Amino acid sequence: MVGSQPNLFAFPSVDTLATTLRQYIVLSPKTLAAALLAPSNGPEDVIHFSKWEIFFADERAVPLDHEDSNYALLKSELLDKIPAELGKPTVHPIDTAHLDDVQELADQYEQLLVRSFASRDSVKLPIFDLLLFGMWA
Repeated sequence: MVGSQPNLFAFPSVDTLATTLRQYIVLSPKTLAAALLAPSNGPEDVIHFSKWEIFFADERAVPLDHEDSNYALLKSELLDKIPAELGKPTVHPIDTAHLDDVQELADQYEQLLVRSFASRDSVKLPIFDLLLFGMWA
């Protein structure tokens, strides 16, 4: 609802945050990856990565395997290290076919967001469960 107060949650530690994560995740560019992959404290503490959808807040207009790519960093620091039994998240990288036109690249990603969220209660703007900024620093 426009004008309503946001729901803000505080967590005493990264470990507590990691066990509380939900489904729609936004990442913006190591320490959190280690916390997410830490051994669980029991069945209620297991992260079900297969339920996650990961989007990018500030990906650079570079190939996905480029050293400046947030996707490449996410892949090497988290995705490649997730044990198979925890499942793999759905990751929404940029469309590298549009690297030569950043406006088109941005427009395409916006359309991806619209397609991903349009069926969810007809929201006008995406509503994410968690936004992580500066996590690769």
